[in-house]
Amino acid sequence: MPGGAKMHLLVRHKLSLLRSYEPAEMGRHLSRYLAPTVVTPLGSVVRPARVSGIHLGAFSIAIVALGTATSIEASGQGDYAVMIACLEGSGEVTDNGRVLPLRTNQGYLACPRRVMRARFSRDCVRIVILMESSLLGRHLIRDGVFFDIANPALGPWFEYVQFLLSSQASIEAIAKHHGVREHTEALMVALFESAVLPAIQDSQRRPDVSREIRRAEIFIRANLSRDLSLEEVAEAAGVSVRTLQASFKRDHDVSPMRYLRDLRLDVAREQILAGATVAEAAFDCGIPHPGRFAQYYRSRFGHLPSTTGQRPEFPS
Repeated sequence: MPGGAKMHLLVRHKLSLLRSYEPAEMGRHLSRYLAPTVVTPLGSVVRPARVSGIHLGAFSIAIVALGTATSIEASGQGDYAVMIACLEGSGEVTDNGRVLPLRTNQGYLACPRRVMRARFSRDCVRIVILMESSLLGRHLIRDGVFFDIANPALGPWFEYVQFLLSSQASIEAIAKHHGVREHTEALMVALFESAVLPAIQDSQRRPDVSREIRRAEIFIRANLSRDLSLEEVAEAAGVSVRTLQASFKRDHDVSPMRYLRDLRLDVAREQILAGATVAEAAFDCGIPHPGRFAQYYRSRFGHLPSTTGQRPEFPS
């Protein structure tokens, strides 16, 4: 799903929109479409939350941009599965006792047991789809699985969801006509079963990253603030530089140093969202040159560091 297509979900959807500064009201509105939800701000609420949703048979879809860093607690009722697609920003999900980071362009599909908790950055925009767990059929998902939103195999699913949410005529027809609602739901089920589940199953079958990659990742994360060289990382991984580069390309599709830089940029972004200046974040992440930092940052996140957390998610 290309970046432009994802943005269309945010700026072109025709769903009714709640704007609210009140956490309790945010939670009540989310609960209309998802599991019963409690919203707790992790900072001052300086701009309104924007929440939209629609019921569609076995599916409930919500677009969520809460405008401030928040903690979410959703209590499950019955058997259901939830798909969270992080379109912008980041977060972490606590599911069945595991704390799992969620990044931009990343999705998570799970069958929560009892309560699912999550924390999201103030600029996080996500689409959340609640569905009957029976739709998973023989695809057993015990602990939840991650997926790449840009995976071409998922294109038909996300493009159809985008079409539904951006067409006022379709939304009205779904609300008014039972037959239209049934046919729309049937196509969503077919796309989910034929596109989404096989793609996620295929991603699960990929072999785990190699041991040298895991050693390198641990070393890099433990030394993010240091001026690391490629040779140091290779030595920590116990392989030659050439082997390390080939392994990273195979498992992560980036070089070791690009992997290091991306992790540093992730940290810098969280610092900016927490109130640090761009200059402070750039210096702390080891890229003190303002122009270079801005270039790398924009390449990774699609916008300049100076606009982080300031862009509107929906049209006024």
